[in-house]
Amino acid sequence: MDPSVPLDPAPPARRRRWVAPLLASLAALAWLGTAVALLRPVPIAALTAIEQVELVGALCVPLALIALVWLIAQRNSRVEARGFADVAAAMRAEAHALEASLARVAAQLAAGQQRLAAQNAALQAMGDQAAARLTATSDGMAEQIARADTQARQLNEAVTGAERQLADLLEALPRAGATAQTITQAIDASAAAADAASGQLAERFAQLGAEARASEAAAHGAVERLNASSETLDAMVAQAVTRLEGATDASAQRVTGLLGQTADAVDQARAGIAAQGEAMLQLLSAHQGGLERAGHDAIDALAARIAEVDAVVDRMAARLAEQRRAGEALASDLDRQFQVIEARVGDFHRNAIERNQTLAASISALGGSAEAMGETLQIGEQLARNTIKTSEDLLIALDAAAREIDETLPEALARLDARVAASRQAVGAAKPELLALVTAAESTHDAIEAIAQVIQGQRRTLDELSRLLNDALAQGRERAEAIGEALDETIGRTQDFTGQAAPRLMEALVKVRDSAAIAAERARETLGAVIPEAAALIENASTQAMQRALGQSFERHLQELSHAADSAVGAAQRASDRLAEQLLTIEGAAREVDARIEQARSERDQAETESFGRRSSVLIEALNSAAIDIAKAFSAEVTDSAWAAYLKGDRGVFTRRAVRLLEAGEAREVARLYDLDAGFRDQVNRYIHDFEAMLRVVLAQRDGAPIGVTLLSSDMGKLYVALAQAIERLRT
Repeated sequence: MDPSVPLDPAPPARRRRWVAPLLASLAALAWLGTAVALLRPVPIAALTAIEQVELVGALCVPLALIALVWLIAQRNSRVEARGFADVAAAMRAEAHALEASLARVAAQLAAGQQRLAAQNAALQAMGDQAAARLTATSDGMAEQIARADTQARQLNEAVTGAERQLADLLEALPRAGATAQTITQAIDASAAAADAASGQLAERFAQLGAEARASEAAAHGAVERLNASSETLDAMVAQAVTRLEGATDASAQRVTGLLGQTADAVDQARAGIAAQGEAMLQLLSAHQGGLERAGHDAIDALAARIAEVDAVVDRMAARLAEQRRAGEALASDLDRQFQVIEARVGDFHRNAIERNQTLAASISALGGSAEAMGETLQIGEQLARNTIKTSEDLLIALDAAAREIDETLPEALARLDARVAASRQAVGAAKPELLALVTAAESTHDAIEAIAQVIQGQRRTLDELSRLLNDALAQGRERAEAIGEALDETIGRTQDFTGQAAPRLMEALVKVRDSAAIAAERARETLGAVIPEAAALIENASTQAMQRALGQSFERHLQELSHAADSAVGAAQRASDRLAEQLLTIEGAAREVDARIEQARSERDQAETESFGRRSSVLIEALNSAAIDIAKAFSAEVTDSAWAAYLKGDRGVFTRRAVRLLEAGEAREVARLYDLDAGFRDQVNRYIHDFEAMLRVVLAQRDGAPIGVTLLSSDMGKLYVALAQAIERLRT
């Protein structure tokens, strides 16, 4: 309605209200003028007091008659009818203003729905981006895990080889005593054996080279197997992501017709994510066991190499002459040194196991933190669901109020017109009805104020929900920071461990080399004192050759071990840093996936709300149609005004007419028609069935009890109660 158009222009009768007062004034003036003209020749001073009183009374009587006639004209039925028409016009103006206010409220609600649709589209785009980032993060994590496994395996192989070599060396020490007894017998053949020993030494070094190449090939094979396992892990992660995306897309497409299946699909997607997480933890545990096994293999290889060095020392001891005490002293020195080395290697192994256990505990703590974040997100989801349902109840209440106003106002205006016509005959009977209309307008205004208060309460609820969500996000951020600090501490411990273990191993190997050099020096001194000059010259030459070979071999092995330890430390540090970054990235991706799931649930709730509105509209239309047939059964006469109102959109006009007819009739008449007329019985059964179906749909909603009470108090509910009581349905 255009507010610029005047609601009810003033009628012509209202414009002629000044005619009667003007005529009365002119009559009074004319009378006064006539009296003055008549009394001019009469001296006023000559009249007595009684005559003056009589003169004043004679002058006032016509004036009183004129005033009385004017008052009687003002209090007739026509004037009262005009006043009542003015009041009715004012009521119509207020009704139009109320309709305009409701139209503005409906426009604001439509704008809010459009903004919600835009926000849903933006959240959908964010979910797609999060899925893409999750896929990229999973691929990068698989690569980093493969690299970290390779470097850790190399480090454990080196440690295991060192332990094995030390064990073989300790086993070979008891043979030193027996070897010293055979030194005298072998001194005569030292010259001839020197050449053979040199050849054997060259062959042995060749074997060492071949074994090194074989171990290198085995390492390459292990790397290839580890790469294959990492590819398998990548495939598993990609498959999990694909299943998650497929489940989310399927739930979004089937959300209108398969609401229950959507919830199951979301639960299955969560179970799949949890299963994949457990599989990743098991895979990490398996890789940890592989690292330990590889470390033992490396220690065994180092023990084999030390055994070969022990064989060379045994050949040197075979050439010592009759110096058992010197050999025993050498054996005791070597025994002490090897015990120290064995103790240090044992400490190194125990520290490695402890570090691995600490890393496993950190990963378990990370899993617990992820579960706690999931619980926090579920709490936020429940709060959002409660808010959405509260908003739906508010919209339903607004729609019910708008429909009630649309149905009540036309009927009130019709009754007002009828009472205006009746008031022309009985003005006194119209005043109570006018007061009732004023009371109805005041109650309508109170209802609008109550609706405004409800809207303000919902706004406060939304503000509180926003605050709770912000608090939950802040707690999640603090937990993520705590996890990052735990990972940094684990990385620092790993770096300290590698920085302390490698120098200790280097120091132990250097001491072994020094001990071997000291033993060789003592052997040279003993041979120089006992063996003849010729044998001494040969022995010195062979000893120098062996010393050079052993020294170069030890230096080369020490350099290789040092390089391997440095590279392992660097690789472990880089892998730890990348693992921490990947864990943080996965955590963010998990939050985005939960946000996408939350968005899918909100879309599902919105679809349920729309479906509820559509079903309610269809049922209300069916009830109104059935009311037409029921009303015809009581009164076949239908006024043109009722059909005109129905065609203009007032679908409840026949429902109200049926309620009025039932109020005037009796329940026994309804029961008689229900038993005798099959068509009437079908119509009543259909009306009752449709109304009960709509009532079940309303009560199934959250907080649907107030809406159900509103439905029962409406015209449709009154008709349902009257029919059900008449056919005794409520008793059964």
